Amino acid sequence: MSSSIYYRMLGHAVILSLHSGNSLVMFLSMEDESIMRDLDVRKMTSLQSMYLTVWNIAFQMSYFSLAFACDFLTVTGREHLISKNIRQFRHTFFSSLIFPIAGLIFTVFWPVFILNRELLFPEFIDKIFSFKSNFIMHFCILPAAIWELVFLPRPVPKTHRYNISIIVALFIVYNTVVIYTHHQRGLFPYPIFTMTYGTIYFPIFLVLMFFIGLTVYHAQWKLHSLVWGQEKLKQNKVKFS
Repeated sequence: MSSSIYYRMLGHAVILSLHSGNSLVMFLSMEDESIMRDLDVRKMTSLQSMYLTVWNIAFQMSYFSLAFACDFLTVTGREHLISKNIRQFRHTFFSSLIFPIAGLIFTVFWPVFILNRELLFPEFIDKIFSFKSNFIMHFCILPAAIWELVFLPRPVPKTHRYNISIIVALFIVYNTVVIYTHHQRGLFPYPIFTMTYGTIYFPIFLVLMFFIGLTVYHAQWKLHSLVWGQEKLKQNKVKFS
């Protein structure tokens, strides 16, 4: 058994602890009546399910819980309980959603936050989310994904069509939900959407986000081949988890 499995489990435990603890802290903040008197805060909390960051946290907690369970069964000698379909699902989940979304959020959020945070993360949000919470939601997500990539051997897909189709489906579903909510309530989760909606810049921004996500998706395989060795992976010289 490769020692990489123990490093993976350490990463799983750390990121699950961070997300769980941070979610609890944020939930308690939203129970504070003095904070919830702020109209902007109330609007923001009512749109929680519209934030890509929240979707990402849900994806990461689901994935890392599954990954920890699989690796725990392996180290306890019950690897036979993990079906081939579950292994394939784990690899696909990570490749098509976990790494691309974490990379997209990290790549877009921090430059915008530094240059003009009002476009994505207005200052009033600090009343409910501390910088530590912000750091966990928007920074720690990528190191967690990279850690998993480094210690998880995966087969290189013969074709990327299936993974990319999942990315396209998520892009369509997410933006449909956001636009539908705007038509129903007149609200967008991100100020930049409000500023650009109805102009040519809105679709340009969405297309740009899609291609950044697609670039991150392909970049993971470059990094993966550097870590594991492309030829070894193609020749199945590495045992996949």
